[in-house]
Amino acid sequence: MSPRMQAQSPVKASIGATSAPERRLHSEQLLQGSRRVVIEHGNASYTLLLTRNDKLILVK
Repeated sequence: MSPRMQAQSPVKASIGATSAPERRLHSEQLLQGSRRVVIEHGNASYTLLLTRNDKLILVK
């Protein structure tokens, strides 16, 4: 294993061990019939877009 991989492993393990169980939402819950929703995070705004090909794109 490379030194780079060894340095990252404890961090990943500790993050997973201390975090709460993941929440799952359906995209329909976020979009509510729309094809675009703006998500505020800190001082930034992100736009979640549903494409014509039924893919999700998150842009800042």
